[in-house]
Amino acid sequence: MNVTTLLPAVMLSLVAALPVVAEKAFDGYEVADTEAVRCISLTRIRSTEVIDEKHIVFYMTGRQQYLNTLPHKCSGLNRRKTIMYRTSLSVLCDLDIITVLDNIGGGFQPGPSCGLGRFAPVSTQEISVLKELIKAGK
Repeated sequence: MNVTTLLPAVMLSLVAALPVVAEKAFDGYEVADTEAVRCISLTRIRSTEVIDEKHIVFYMTGRQQYLNTLPHKCSGLNRRKTIMYRTSLSVLCDLDIITVLDNIGGGFQPGPSCGLGRFAPVSTQEISVLKELIKAGK
């Protein structure tokens, strides 16, 4: 079998597997994961990615990723916004608050504040599936 015939078969099997990954990992855009944790270490957070008004991915050192599904939609939060958080501890927890920052004239103005949810470990593939589900409006 040559590569030209094999590639479409591989692509078809990957596309067919996406709904299974989506069903397994997400329930109404919320990760159904019993391994979710209440807190993550601040010193291990490498970066964050806002997916939409209810989902934030925390990229950690050591190639770990956590999806935080906020308990309620956070008005004004979107993928083009910056967020800030404050805590007196060395961890960020599900009871902590994030604040959306608006870029106004080269400076940041605090916007709405919203509570965090639990932090669920997710794979890069699960993040991609979530983004596609949100984009498709499902």
